[in-house]
Amino acid sequence: MLKLDKICVSFRSERQDKIFGHTKQQILFDVSVEVKKGTCLGILGESGSGKSTMGRVLCGLLKPDSGNVLINDIPVYASKSGRRELQNKLSIVFQDYTTSANPRFRVRDILREGLYVRQRKERMRLDQEKEINRLLELVGLSSDFAERFPHELSGGQLQRVCIARAIACNPEIILFDEAISSLDAHTQVQIMDLLLELKEKLSLTYIFITHDLTSITYLCDDVLFLYQGHVTEHLSVKRINETKDTYAKKLLESIVVFETEEAV
Repeated sequence: MLKLDKICVSFRSERQDKIFGHTKQQILFDVSVEVKKGTCLGILGESGSGKSTMGRVLCGLLKPDSGNVLINDIPVYASKSGRRELQNKLSIVFQDYTTSANPRFRVRDILREGLYVRQRKERMRLDQEKEINRLLELVGLSSDFAERFPHELSGGQLQRVCIARAIACNPEIILFDEAISSLDAHTQVQIMDLLLELKEKLSLTYIFITHDLTSITYLCDDVLFLYQGHVTEHLSVKRINETKDTYAKKLLESIVVFETEEAV
């Protein structure tokens, strides 16, 4: 459904003269991956691994130096039709829910942003009040939340609103960029349970970017390990213990140690 083929990305190095400097620092090296319809792909890496850069390439915000991004076999960066296809099919949920929601908007206005996108895309008028109530119900919030402002919500409730906004435009793919990392552990599990329910109910495809392997094993079908811009491993979550990759093994061992310490 969505495919990266030998993606390379570099940025001009910060340690050089701004006028005459031409040295570039490469961030992604020949990254290739295919996201299958109806699955959840986890992209796992430490800070500085290039996972956020990869996310920006995937969602059409950053043109790579080389390589191809394809959605339904249509090149995204080589044609307007490809860019339009990606915009119509993909939504994003960000890590910082406090800045991704306008503090002056009520929840109903936040959700209308997604509904306006859907109306333009499908060229149809919607019963917005009915849709707002439906979206709130889908993410486990009652209709009275529509009148609240972001500061009147907990972190988990506000992230549910951001998820509702993402599905308001009727996407086929949702990219989550560290979308639960700012929440406490209990709320993280609640949000992941919600995402699994929505994925099944709405036939969605997910891309889940994170530095947390535990959430990958809870939510994802496949996992891609990214280290210093290189894909070091890509396999099914069910086979994650079979990995021969040194970096993947290191992350797995750190979880085992942590869980053992917690039990003690």
